[in-house]
Amino acid sequence: MKKLKYWGATAVIGLLIGTAFWWATSKVKDLKDPLNKSDAFVYSDNGILHWFELTSRRGEVKGKLHQQRFIEKAGKAPIMEEKLFPLTGETTEKGYKFKLNNGGEIISYEAWFSGPHLSVQEQGEKDITLYNPVNHKELDGYIKALKDYHAEENENKRIRYFFSNLRSVYGYLYTAQDDSFQLFVKIDEALLEGELTGYLLMMDDKGKESRYVLNGVTDGRLVKFFTTVDGKTTKLEGKFHEGATGFDLSFWTTDQKLSFHAVTKEVFKHSYKEFKN
Repeated sequence: MKKLKYWGATAVIGLLIGTAFWWATSKVKDLKDPLNKSDAFVYSDNGILHWFELTSRRGEVKGKLHQQRFIEKAGKAPIMEEKLFPLTGETTEKGYKFKLNNGGEIISYEAWFSGPHLSVQEQGEKDITLYNPVNHKELDGYIKALKDYHAEENENKRIRYFFSNLRSVYGYLYTAQDDSFQLFVKIDEALLEGELTGYLLMMDDKGKESRYVLNGVTDGRLVKFFTTVDGKTTKLEGKFHEGATGFDLSFWTTDQKLSFHAVTKEVFKHSYKEFKN
């Protein structure tokens, strides 16, 4: 009876030792798995941010895929859209296999490490995407970069739209309320970098005309022109109206800004003839 108890206790101890050894061995393998060494694996492309959060335990893989991008709707402020796709998987001789749930549609992936990067390939596709390993702080940096990218893209769109409108304008006209003088600004060249060149034509009610070369700069909102008046460099400052339809500009003969409006070639010629007569 004593021997039976002895062997029973020995078997239990052996089982416990074996279980502990198996657990410790599995734990070591999990710690060595590069999938567990990073908080996320991230990839950014065309204003869309993708990242995997993955863990590997005893040959099983669990996690989710995040996708972030900005959505714009007419008349509304842009919003950040984030989608989450749960996934499961397993380790393989090559690396890993994932199955991702996209609203009920199951998409399969194969993944493996290429140096520090996680290479991911959708089943049936030729393209392979490299995901960078990052910690939480680095991931926050990617998210901030996405926001900055969106802001920069919006600014670039605004500038391109503005200069497209500006180049379509023949010129800008101002006529004094008392008809004592008329000003016409012609912008001959407008570069996306903001540089402007052109001239200002001043006509008074006595028939005298003066022409001033203009060099300037604009960001599509504010505008500065530089010219020479009586041998001195003179700065004209102002602000464009929406869509380059006009601008308010300082002038050396007055303390108030003058409001110029866009005109076609035909309108300018007609106004010029009327003013001269």
